[in-house]
Amino acid sequence: MSNDYDLIALDMDGTLLRSDKTISKRTLAAIGKAAARGKAVCLATGRPLSEILPYEKELPAIRCCMLESGALLWDSEEKKILARRTLPEDCYDRILEASLQEDMMVQAMSRGQSIVTGDEIAHMQHWHMQVYEPLYREAAVRVPDARAWIRACRDGIEKINLYHISREASIRTSERLQGLPMERIYAETSSLELSPKGVDKGSGLLDLCRVLGIPASRAIAVGDADNDLPMIRAAGLGIAMGNANDHVLKEAQVTVGTNDEDGCAQAIDRFLLGENDD
Repeated sequence: MSNDYDLIALDMDGTLLRSDKTISKRTLAAIGKAAARGKAVCLATGRPLSEILPYEKELPAIRCCMLESGALLWDSEEKKILARRTLPEDCYDRILEASLQEDMMVQAMSRGQSIVTGDEIAHMQHWHMQVYEPLYREAAVRVPDARAWIRACRDGIEKINLYHISREASIRTSERLQGLPMERIYAETSSLELSPKGVDKGSGLLDLCRVLGIPASRAIAVGDADNDLPMIRAAGLGIAMGNANDHVLKEAQVTVGTNDEDGCAQAIDRFLLGENDD
């Protein structure tokens, strides 16, 4: 097995995390082994900082985190923000207007914090996000009205997630937002993620590589969903989880097991460390 790579970037939901949002012992062991051999293991997630902190104690070997789909870069060792990119404020009104035309839950991310309407957390099943309810109860900043919070925000918002009741609804919202200087990415079952123009997991991976002094050609990216495609394209090796959607399976060079079958451990052992994972 080849081990021509020095960095592996792991998506979280549907990739590093199993269906019950836990990390397997085998995967944790593989991450620790890779770090001990001088390899960089990084998170590459759409989550804000507040939503990865519950996993921090389990992941002491993680060096850096590319968060909010590339909008925030976090130094896990120094505990500081390395880079931050925000949505243009003149987009807020159009986003809020579009958010009122569909049944949706709105989440904003600012300086790594998750901001949501507190009363909506108990009803996340309605927007197909029930698996995240315990996390939001623990990690989110709950405000009376997330839309009002966005309208009043003056410190910048890195990312906005719009959770819909159907994929068709999220497509309609995306079409209403055409022309704005931002990225529109479909994720989860029916959500739409809004990030600054030119910011995605591909740009985030390149930022990680620059910070760590590792060529992108020596980086591995592992993911399962459309928002992982930019980093899978940017990496020297793109790996799809066995549970990945058809777009990711088509573009990745390699497929490993599902998130419930230790696919991340397989990726680390086979391709980062050059070992058989029998």
